[in-house]
Amino acid sequence: MLLAATPWAARPAPALNGRVIVSMVLLGVAGTGLAYVWNTAIVARWGATNAATVTYLTPLVGVLLGVLVLGERASWNQPVGALVVVAGVLVTQGRLGSMRARLTAAGSERAAPAGPADGARDVSAAAAPSRVPRR
Repeated sequence: MLLAATPWAARPAPALNGRVIVSMVLLGVAGTGLAYVWNTAIVARWGATNAATVTYLTPLVGVLLGVLVLGERASWNQPVGALVVVAGVLVTQGRLGSMRARLTAAGSERAAPAGPADGARDVSAAAAPSRVPRR
């Protein structure tokens, strides 16, 4: 689409030689095309809400690159804001609760006596899913 609109949209009209045309096609295919396929795969795996939370991380990368590459100064509120954003993304994706559960489970495994030697799991009635007939 960009290739078709360039002669009319850009003033003065650029010279569309082979190198320019190939560059525009590669940008469209490699940049936009692959990003679209990748985003579709992420939405399919994570769901739309979790995939959308990734966009909150873009400003963090921009600030970090500004400090590292351009030598910009970071003030105290930028790292604090970054922690708030990352915590919000983790909460939204449900990962903060799972981290807490893993830490709690790891602590209880150290304190609890060892289970059966053969590694058998307890498959009691309480652990089995309930089957409720549909009406």
